[in-house]
Amino acid sequence: MDNFHRLIEINSHKEQQYKYQLFNWRSELYDANDNTYFLLAKFALLNKLKIEQVNEFFNQYFSIDIFNLNLSEHRSLKYLFSIFSNQAYIQNNLITKNSGDLNILGIPLIQDYYVNTRHQEKIIRYCPECIKSYKLPEHASLKYLDRCLFHNVKFEIFSCNHRVIRLKERSVKCHINFIRIFCPDFPTPQTKKHNVPSQFSTVLNDLDKWNFSLKEICDKKLGKHLHTFKNMDCAIPEQCAHFVLVKELSLPESLREFTIPTNAIRKINSLSISNNSGFSFFEKFTYFQFSALPVVYSSFCYLHRKNEASFIQSLLSFFDELKLELINKNEKFWYLHENDGIWTSSDSKSLYCGALIHDLLIDWLTELWLPPLYTSTRSRRFQYFNNFHLMNEDLIKSTMFTPVKSNISENKIDTLFSFNRVNFQEFSIPKFSSEQMLALDSMCDELVKSYIHDARVWLNRIECGEKPDHFPPKSRALLSLQKVQDQYRLFNVQID
Repeated sequence: MDNFHRLIEINSHKEQQYKYQLFNWRSELYDANDNTYFLLAKFALLNKLKIEQVNEFFNQYFSIDIFNLNLSEHRSLKYLFSIFSNQAYIQNNLITKNSGDLNILGIPLIQDYYVNTRHQEKIIRYCPECIKSYKLPEHASLKYLDRCLFHNVKFEIFSCNHRVIRLKERSVKCHINFIRIFCPDFPTPQTKKHNVPSQFSTVLNDLDKWNFSLKEICDKKLGKHLHTFKNMDCAIPEQCAHFVLVKELSLPESLREFTIPTNAIRKINSLSISNNSGFSFFEKFTYFQFSALPVVYSSFCYLHRKNEASFIQSLLSFFDELKLELINKNEKFWYLHENDGIWTSSDSKSLYCGALIHDLLIDWLTELWLPPLYTSTRSRRFQYFNNFHLMNEDLIKSTMFTPVKSNISENKIDTLFSFNRVNFQEFSIPKFSSEQMLALDSMCDELVKSYIHDARVWLNRIECGEKPDHFPPKSRALLSLQKVQDQYRLFNVQID
């Protein structure tokens, strides 16, 4: 049976003119674990109000703007609905602001409840069993969870048509449309009562505690992000971050069966670069200096430390492997027309219509790692070596590299393009100790192995009959430099 409330019952300090305001609510429609916007959607449908009228109601009598809820207003609404339902208000840590947003190996994850529940996307995740009782648990908005904690069934997805909904109304109105489609009998009372099994109450409590301590766990295990040397193309960043979160951040055992599967991750390695202050300069490096470091350092190693630097040897060995494969290959040669991006297959090795994929891979890795070997058209060489010069200038500013020539500072950026620089020149050399160089060698070795792995996977798929449709090969790993306590570590997240 519907319960009609007068505002005087719950807000007695309001002026006398408000005391006769009536609204409708039923206690069984309230669940402490419900998404706040879902509660508002049920309120709107039960009272047959338009979304603007719902906002006017809560704004006028409780000073709450439902179009732009902050954390305290989420709490206030939950509290109000608990009073409407004559139930005790229970605050959980899913609605409590975290001490800070997470940074998972350079990928930001916003943990605040009021941000995550705001309907900024085109989907609503829901439990097909919960919705039978007009319930939408707020933990469905946590994308690292794959299954409902109450029923242990996989979350399903409802896609909302945003084109017909104004931006500020989406958070509530999409939930109204969701209820109309999945609960056509609403607000007819449900005969089946929604109860939380005792074992799942324990799981929810574990989620509360873990979710609230994620920032502390993340800082302890992953440390401070310094630079991402290689991003992953085969998984969206947020999904990759959720994989790492579930796999590495001390997930309680009780939650394992409810989280997203992480079998897509082949492995997560952590390579110690240094455990002393020898790399403290990293923390002063800019984004551009970090980006320049691998190519400028590898150029120096090729010229002066070719036999000592294992990553240089790995590159040259892979080049030899590709050249040998091409010599032994007799059919099905793939060419890329670089001007229009069209791929052509031929049984001829001497088809002058594009670049062979083996040569493309060698050129691509040379451009990334071996500037002294870079060859291309005159215009491309001019652009490439000018960029290489700018990278050297950036690293010289870091004071960790020194100019090869004393007059390099005379080559100002504003007059840079007056030089016809179309051939390789060594502009700077590092001032690293032998210990620092060995540490950088190990870091570059990890990076080079990852690029070679990407190339091999891409080439093997083509050799197995798959038509190429992109170049360069997609990255299958995330490599991030982190400072964990007093150590500098390179994290390598690889997917199959």
